[in-house]
Amino acid sequence: MITMIINALFSFTLFITGGHLLDNKFKVHHYSDEDYKEIFFLQSPDSISKKCIKHSVVEKISYKNLHREGKNQRDYEISDPYPIQDKPQEDTFNSQRSY
Repeated sequence: MITMIINALFSFTLFITGGHLLDNKFKVHHYSDEDYKEIFFLQSPDSISKKCIKHSVVEKISYKNLHREGKNQRDYEISDPYPIQDKPQEDTFNSQRSY
């Protein structure tokens, strides 16, 4: 009975949003129906990587439960799981060795 209510709630939110998600920087992201379902049932400390259809990149999705003015709010944080490094990192292993 409870799973049926949760699945009905998920179907309703998928119908309303169409698989779109608004992150904490007010950017719109679009995911497939299966990916949106996994994001919808994501637990708070976990994160998941899914492909954004709108941006055609893999993004890392996590969320926090915020309590503002007596209301609960989900704040999604969407980031790049593979950040681009501008310059190569210094090799600290060999520089710390003394010969």
